[in-house]
Amino acid sequence: MTLDQESLEGKVAVITGASTGIGRATATVLAREGMRLVLASRRPDRLELAVTELRASGAQVLGVPTDVSQYDEVQGLANKAKSEFGQVDVAFFNAGISGGSSLLDVDLDAWQRSVGTNVFGLLHGIKAFLPLVNQQGTGGSLLATSSGAGVHGTSYKTATYAMTKSAQLTIMEALYGQLRDAGSKLHVGIVLPPLTRTNLAGDDLSIWSQVERMLATSANAPALIKPHEVAEVILEGIRGRRFWIEATEEQNERLFGGRDSGATRRKEKLIGAKSEAILHGASPDGYLW
Repeated sequence: MTLDQESLEGKVAVITGASTGIGRATATVLAREGMRLVLASRRPDRLELAVTELRASGAQVLGVPTDVSQYDEVQGLANKAKSEFGQVDVAFFNAGISGGSSLLDVDLDAWQRSVGTNVFGLLHGIKAFLPLVNQQGTGGSLLATSSGAGVHGTSYKTATYAMTKSAQLTIMEALYGQLRDAGSKLHVGIVLPPLTRTNLAGDDLSIWSQVERMLATSANAPALIKPHEVAEVILEGIRGRRFWIEATEEQNERLFGGRDSGATRRKEKLIGAKSEAILHGASPDGYLW
């Protein structure tokens, strides 16, 4: 029996990057469904606050400070999840950092930090959790948070970030194919959030007020979505065992009140421009953003 065919009550979810933003919101939504939680974050202070709040709501929660760029810490996270709860049914590799280093003056430190967290952090998660979830034979889920920055066209001004997000997609596509060929029951999914108010760009959340003012000047600008709204899409992605966990038109209307329709049109335009460029040997101008 798979996770979409039964209640999530009592199941166990591990979430990295769980102290704020989408990770924190997803923890709240999964706790509402009765799941037990193992939350990981590099910031122990924020992690402790998240764990305290969730426990106060009645959830069973374990907090494990974890730097996902370090494999031994991710393996330790898996070991603690297994020791505390005896199983892992959903492993959500959500930890990530932003980055915008220019290739005209390459800052290798910025690239190494981004690759360490966004790419190797995902690989470490797969290495540590895949055997654990797979051997249970219950059809659990392995999810990773990527971004339209490296999938729907390329955000060239944030090259480090876009490159790692494109790499994450490739890793998860390959994982899907390899598990399929092996006859595994595991569900693999890639989370593609819309423009979401999170701490990814830093702790100063006042930047989002500036973003909102900028978006208001464009008729076709995407909406700014809240983390808890994205978390509902993730929950439905787990239940529906979807690979592409991204708001559909129906979910946009039902969960976002139709606010993200501009982003959907923009995504289609960028994907179409990339296809045209590849087919006709054109420059990438049409899908760079």
